[in-house]
Amino acid sequence: MRLKQVVLAGNIIALVLVALLLTMTQAQAKQQGKLKVGYTPGGASILAFVAQDQKLFTKEGVEVELVQFSSTGDGLNALNSGKIDIGISFGTAAPLTFISKGSDFTIIGGALAGGHPVIALPARAGQFKTIRDFKGKTVAVPRLYTADVVWRGALKRAGLDPNKDLKIIELKNPPAVLEAVKSGKVDVGIGASSIFLQAKESGLAIVGWSNDFFPQHPCCRIVAKGKAVNGAPDVYRAFLRALLQAEKIKDTNPKLAQNITKRYMNIDDNLAATFVSEPHQHVSVDPDKHRVKQMWHELKEINYVTSELDINRYINTQLYRDALGELIRRNPKDRYYLNAKKHFEKQNS
Repeated sequence: MRLKQVVLAGNIIALVLVALLLTMTQAQAKQQGKLKVGYTPGGASILAFVAQDQKLFTKEGVEVELVQFSSTGDGLNALNSGKIDIGISFGTAAPLTFISKGSDFTIIGGALAGGHPVIALPARAGQFKTIRDFKGKTVAVPRLYTADVVWRGALKRAGLDPNKDLKIIELKNPPAVLEAVKSGKVDVGIGASSIFLQAKESGLAIVGWSNDFFPQHPCCRIVAKGKAVNGAPDVYRAFLRALLQAEKIKDTNPKLAQNITKRYMNIDDNLAATFVSEPHQHVSVDPDKHRVKQMWHELKEINYVTSELDINRYINTQLYRDALGELIRRNPKDRYYLNAKKHFEKQNS
């Protein structure tokens, strides 16, 4: 009996040592600048593609592995479990919802504002001109995606009851919304940036944008584990510096950004140009704390979240401030970065 107890104790100690070793290895990897970055293909992923292609991560001392996911939920679950280190295109509403349920997430930057299409069959396109036109319709939404929350907030402000005035079909992800619209099972779909090109290729009509419901609303925030950020802030600052340089390339050399997007997303020239230049998709690394807080309020207004958390504790603007400050130090007369600083002060003070 004692021998079995000794063996059992030895096995437990071995498992604990293995777990500690794994944790130390992961922490050491982050300290050395290795990050697994999760994304879904869409407007928010453009900056990561540019930074990777132009070796900006390497320039800043970060080794980045891009990991693709099919849905926001899958990506955030991977972040929560430590399978990836950063999420760059998993919305704003979903990370905030995870935070409300106890996840150790910190928003450290942005990737996309607005940019989510509302889609319908061409024959039904004329039916949707204002938010009140959704009354009496069957609407497909991707549950917990930012566009879904933004749209529901607009319904509430228009005095429409989502349980009485229309029928909402909740689906797992935007591709499922796309298929529901194409098949005619619903009148209209609340889409996402990730299906914008597929919607156009399918001949669907873009009858509106999420920006119509909440101008310049934050989407795709850059999210990481709070403990990881606190343990290796230099690595995350370097990551943001690389993205900021990619943002400048995207805005000042859109042709290069189009060519990169074409290769990374395996699309043709016309689609790449449409995707990168779409004016409703505003790409920016700025965390935009003010609008994130507005989104938090919106989530509570539509009863998606019931929480008394101080959301300020989960938005880290200092890393972006430092990253931008370092780029300005290197390039003191660069108008792009100086303008970015003005926007930061306006949106995060």
